[in-house]
Amino acid sequence: MASVTSRTANWRLFGGSALIIAAVLWILFLLTSVSWLQALAWLVLAAGLVIVGLGQTGGNGAVGKYVPGKVALVLFAAGYAIFALNVIVPIQGLLVVGAILIIVAGLFSAWAIERKSVAKGAARWIMFLPAVVGALAFAGFVYSPLTTSAWIIYVLAILFGITGALYLLNDRKIG
Repeated sequence: MASVTSRTANWRLFGGSALIIAAVLWILFLLTSVSWLQALAWLVLAAGLVIVGLGQTGGNGAVGKYVPGKVALVLFAAGYAIFALNVIVPIQGLLVVGAILIIVAGLFSAWAIERKSVAKGAARWIMFLPAVVGALAFAGFVYSPLTTSAWIIYVLAILFGITGALYLLNDRKIG
């Protein structure tokens, strides 16, 4: 992997921007109920999570060179990509897989980002909020007696936007 410098630590810019764009698209979907907006929001969110995990060169994401953290962020992204695919081609069994990925990989991703201390300040722990709220929101797909209210989905979209903003505004200095 390439070495990390202040010029290559652009996961904050690209990943943070993608999370903000995804949050805006997701909120627009929630307000308009246009299904393609939901799929687009989740795909952009998935792309943002991959960028946050892998960074620009593959060695400088929010988890540094911690491979399990990179894998977790990619699996977290895969969960949202599965939900986006389900909007286009509904496959019931896939939702459970996507929900499990969002719950487990999301929580592990948040822990990995906090553990590596690449992100500074609030950006270091902020992924815990959408990970925990997402786990609560998507738990209904795994365990049907858990029902989710509409407000929790709005909160989740807003939290991803805040997470993206904190990554975008995070210090770019290395070391």
